[in-house]
Amino acid sequence: MHRVVLNMQMSSDDAFTTVSTALGAIPDITIDAPGWNNNRHLVVTIQTDDPDIVDIVREITWQFDALAIQHSLHLADAG
Repeated sequence: MHRVVLNMQMSSDDAFTTVSTALGAIPDITIDAPGWNNNRHLVVTIQTDDPDIVDIVREITWQFDALAIQHSLHLADAG
């Protein structure tokens, strides 16, 4: 099982809402929008055996927000 954390900044409120909703519907993903979220940050945690899910999340994000900034951290195998 792999665990990956994506820190994303959306370029607009509409993109933030749309991407949050789309990603929230995917199993194995948790989304946190920190309290200091006045700059449209999403912290997306993915924990899955599917190696393609990170690419899927990135594609969904860029589909709705071509200007989104994404950084990822692979936290290693969860066991």
